[in-house]
Amino acid sequence: MMITVYGFGKVTHKVIGITRDLRVLWALEECQLRYRVQGLDDVAGELYNPEYLKINPFGKVPAIDHDGLILFESGAIVTYLAEQSGRLMPSGERERAKALQWAFAALDTVEPPITQIAVIDLFEVDANWAKQRRPALVQSAHENLNVLEHALSDTKYLLGDQFTYPDILMTSALSQILHTNLIDTFPNVATYLGRCHDRPAWLRCIDEYHRRLAA
Repeated sequence: MMITVYGFGKVTHKVIGITRDLRVLWALEECQLRYRVQGLDDVAGELYNPEYLKINPFGKVPAIDHDGLILFESGAIVTYLAEQSGRLMPSGERERAKALQWAFAALDTVEPPITQIAVIDLFEVDANWAKQRRPALVQSAHENLNVLEHALSDTKYLLGDQFTYPDILMTSALSQILHTNLIDTFPNVATYLGRCHDRPAWLRCIDEYHRRLAA
């Protein structure tokens, strides 16, 4: 059954390459699942059309329709795809628990200050409140990156040698600050990001994503 992915068809150039539909598209490529993209024009307000709000009442992307099962929230979708395909998911119970731990760490701990830094830098850089707020966010991001630096000191991916679904979530979160120098002092994190972004599934995903948004 073909999976329909609701993603961006048009979006402000400032966020191209870091939108959250990329997480789902990457997971689909890794899992080798058949899918099609329903592109939505964010600039024209299509995310708030009544028909789409039936898919995601929050008016956000991504969302998927898999044989009538509607899911939104990128973390939930990526986890679901890993479970459905048997790929990106470790086999042992303990390893699955660790994968879930790192997925929540990516979404709930690492990502929030990073996203706020990206929002400030891309949209609010000259605002007084942003100038006052950013240093504390940078400090929080540094503390989290230091934890990751240690965790990745002797491993290729978050769970060892196997690339799993939390790696997609973590890489996507970290990619939001690649326009800064925040990762420069964390070589293990930088190497990890490069390793993840060298994966053929990511390269296919990002290439098609750019072609779609450029159309």
